[in-house]
Amino acid sequence: MSPEFNFSEAFERNIGWLTEAEQQKLRTSCVAVAGLGGAGGYQLQALARLGVSRFKIADPDSFELINFNHQIGATIQTIGKKKADVTRDMLLSINPESKIDLYPEEVSAANVDDFLTGADVAIDGIDFFEQNAKLLFFKKCREKKIPAITACPLGFGASVIVFSTDGMKYEDYFDITDEMDEKIKRLYVTFGLSPSPLCLSYMDRKALELEGRRAASVSPGLLQVGAMAATEVVKILTNKGTVLYCPHIYQVDFLTQQARKKYFPMGMRSLFQRMKRWLLLKLMNHQLYYLLRPGKKKFKIEFKLFD
Repeated sequence: MSPEFNFSEAFERNIGWLTEAEQQKLRTSCVAVAGLGGAGGYQLQALARLGVSRFKIADPDSFELINFNHQIGATIQTIGKKKADVTRDMLLSINPESKIDLYPEEVSAANVDDFLTGADVAIDGIDFFEQNAKLLFFKKCREKKIPAITACPLGFGASVIVFSTDGMKYEDYFDITDEMDEKIKRLYVTFGLSPSPLCLSYMDRKALELEGRRAASVSPGLLQVGAMAATEVVKILTNKGTVLYCPHIYQVDFLTQQARKKYFPMGMRSLFQRMKRWLLLKLMNHQLYYLLRPGKKKFKIEFKLFD
């Protein structure tokens, strides 16, 4: 016989960092998470343990062996099972009182309005290689006056950007358009997520292969994504602390023990950022950089120029 669930007892250890009123606010708020792979799974785990009890979740994929290193729901027992179903069961195992609207398909023009209806905050967990879907997601969040968060693992670190309902748009910050080539969109978004390249000192060129649709990730980076996004949700919903909306960005890297909090009034559209982006992408395309990079102090000094 399973023990009886009691919300107050289950989340009592939150009190002290959260007030009773803040805990109740989290309990009654709804968070929509589009994409339940690496980022989405860790974000939902953190939110569920904070006591958030209403969710809308969406993902069409099933777990595979390739997901084991970075997706919280990937286990031998879940191979071949739908990520949406597994994630729903995980949330209910933490809080059986959770109300979960499940969408076992990708967020698209056909369902995005319904998916976002009723959400207080939205989180982007959509596959990095699906930039058109991300553009649609953020445009609809803005249209529906829903704050939206994107958080990205960057090696042993992560970055987070929060988009308000009336501030800088997703496409304006990243300097992209609907008509732009998909590969260029990915390059520009990569740069915008890491304008201070904290992880480049230990990054191998295999870390990001745009043609092969492969982006490397390690679990410490995903854990940080979950913590950073969940903290921003708390701030938005409870007015605890100050939310620094886009064009602010916050980055951390635990391996190099660095953190950056930046403000870009024009996003990545300014002449300086465009020049920096061009130079950085040119540099990363040279094999010589990857041969000389490990332990070479001159490259670390050079990268200081990008901060």
